Amino acid sequence: MLPPMCAWIPIANPKNEAFRNFNQLYLDGVKGGLMAYNAWMKSHGGQPAFCMPENLAMTTDQTEHIMLRSADKRAAKGDMLVALLLLWGLQDTFPCEKIGSR
Repeated sequence: MLPPMCAWIPIANPKNEAFRNFNQLYLDGVKGGLMAYNAWMKSHGGQPAFCMPENLAMTTDQTEHIMLRSADKRAAKGDMLVALLLLWGLQDTFPCEKIGSR
């Protein structure tokens, strides 16, 4: 099964304001899904994918910046899923302390 087409939308260079708004809504949904997964993993004793500070309310602009930095780091040229780029960016930005690293 192929991923949804919106997962491949070039977020960095929208054609107009309507595309930018759509892209931000999509990215905000991806962020929400990743944060929900993280919360579920923590509540069920699993290892979270990233460890964002509890009191941080991340804006869509900050989310976009993290995702674009991740794309630059991985030299992604529109051929990677936005959700993966954001996940990897959140892991880079908010790494979890490894067990036994104290």
